[in-house]
Order: sequence, then structure tokens, then C-alpha cells
Amino acid sequence: MTGLVVIIIITLAILSALIIGLVIFAYSMILKSAKQLSSLGKLDDEFKKEVEDNKKKSKRVLGAFMQCTSVLVCIGLVSLALVSGVYRIKGRQFVTNNHVSLAIASNSMEGYYNEAYKEKLIDQYSSKYLIDLNEAETKIEHDQFNVGDFVRFDVLQKDSDLHVYDVYGYKNSGGKIITHRYIGKREDGTLIFRGDNAPGEDASVKREQILYHYQGQDTKYIGLVILFFGSGYGIYSIIAVIAIYVISDIAIIKWEKIKNHRLEELGISTKKEKKEE
Repeated sequence: MTGLVVIIIITLAILSALIIGLVIFAYSMILKSAKQLSSLGKLDDEFKKEVEDNKKKSKRVLGAFMQCTSVLVCIGLVSLALVSGVYRIKGRQFVTNNHVSLAIASNSMEGYYNEAYKEKLIDQYSSKYLIDLNEAETKIEHDQFNVGDFVRFDVLQKDSDLHVYDVYGYKNSGGKIITHRYIGKREDGTLIFRGDNAPGEDASVKREQILYHYQGQDTKYIGLVILFFGSGYGIYSIIAVIAIYVISDIAIIKWEKIKNHRLEELGISTKKEKKEE
């Protein structure tokens, strides 16, 4: 799943670059052609029709609506980029009161590594808490999440007890938050963590590294948006979309200049008359 996300992000970035290039090329060719046709008078009927259409109230309302929509889309994209940027700056987490929300970027808690580990984990959980196997399996699956989930953890107090087989978030030696299941303790006192879908145990974890406790609250797919817009590819794509809007506006302005120049030549409209209106 992680590989798929990376492929999607890279593909979108490449497509955005291609689209910008095509948009610039298309607009330049259209405007060049429009200038030539206008000088020959072949766009006179179209220009006159635009003048009449622009006098209609419905046309003015539609134009204003489209402009507002464009502005709102740009503001929305910039806002997403800012939120995702804050998420990255804050160590890939949103902290509110005694809770923290994380966007899941790994599939290590998405299902089980294999059937043998699944059976072992369920059996150990069942024996530890004296419940039947079906109840143990339900509880374990409740504590799993997928790539792209936006997961909420409780901030763990330093003196809080840890519960074996619960899911916690701890900070590893590289400063990254790992959200895996606590499955036991080593002889030297360090704690053992492992993702349900991971091939093996994590490196030794000390109690002071554990920061968060998962309570089974997550929102599907929202994390994908945050991960994308918080990545370099996402920011690049936002810039690409805004660039397309800017290019489009420039093209429209140039089209208007070509149209107004021709209309002035025909005596239909002048810049002076526009100002007076």
C-alpha cells in the first residue's frame, strides 16, 4: 500500500508538470491564432456576440460565480498546504489538549504478517486477559489501522501503566513516531514492540520513549490528504494548479485586449467608453 501511495504521488507530480506545459503551449497557440484571425476580421461576429452576451445579467452572474469559485479553490489548496506544512513542522502530529492525531504512512498495523503470527497473537492475548479467542481477535482488530487513516491517540502520562498488547506511539532514535503494539518486556527491562503486519520486533524501547496510547479512534482516508499535501510532491502540485489559474487569467486578459482592440477598430467599443460605463 505504501508503494502505491508513492507511485500515485509521483505520477500526480509528473502529470501536473506536463499539464502546465501543455496549457502554456495551448494558450500561446490560441492567442497567436486569435490575433491573426482578428486582424483579418474573421472573429468580428464572435466579438460582437460576446459584447451582447456580457450585457445579460445571467452572464454577469455566471462570470462572477466562476471568479469566486476559482478564488475559493486557490484559497482551499493553499490552506491544505499550510495545514499539512504545520503537520510536518510539528513532527507529523496535531496535538490538542491531551490528544494527538497522526496520519498513518505505513501498513505495519494493517492486518497480520501471516496466519501463524495472527494465531499466536490472538492466543497470547486470550490467555493474558482470560477471554475467548473470538473476543481477543475482535479486540486486536479494533486496534489496527491502515495507510491513510487519521488516527487519534491519548497523550500518555509519565506515570501511567502500560497494558500489554495495546497499541502505543513511541519516538524512536531517529525522532520518528512509531505506532505499534506493545507485546512484552525483555530481561534488561526494555520493552518489545511490533507491528501486527511487520516481519519482526522493533529495536528495544525504553519507557520514557512512549508518548501516546491508541484508543481505537481513527478517520479513514483523511490521512492520505495530509500526507500528500504535506509532501514535496503535494506542494509542487498545489503550485502547479495555482500556476494554471494564473496562466488562464493572463490568457483571458490577453484575449480581452485582442477583442477590445478589434472592437475599437469597428467603432463598437473603446477604452474610454468602458471607463465612462
